[in-house]
Amino acid sequence: MAKNDDLQKKFGAKLAYIRKSQRLSQMKLAEIIDMNFNYIGQIERGEANVTIKTIKVLADALNVEVGELFNFTF
Repeated sequence: MAKNDDLQKKFGAKLAYIRKSQRLSQMKLAEIIDMNFNYIGQIERGEANVTIKTIKVLADALNVEVGELFNFTF
């Protein structure tokens, strides 16, 4: 279970990094993908276990490849 928690935290940190580098607020990203901004915060804090579909939606909204969200060297 700890490995999954670590992956969720790394994924969330990378999502936040990319979002902030594009100067998007959680609110704006949530608006773009028609999702609650609280959920974006949960993802970024590693509290939410996102689906593959949501990962693709996030990647598309940020104009990055899905794999970039899993590149944890940043």
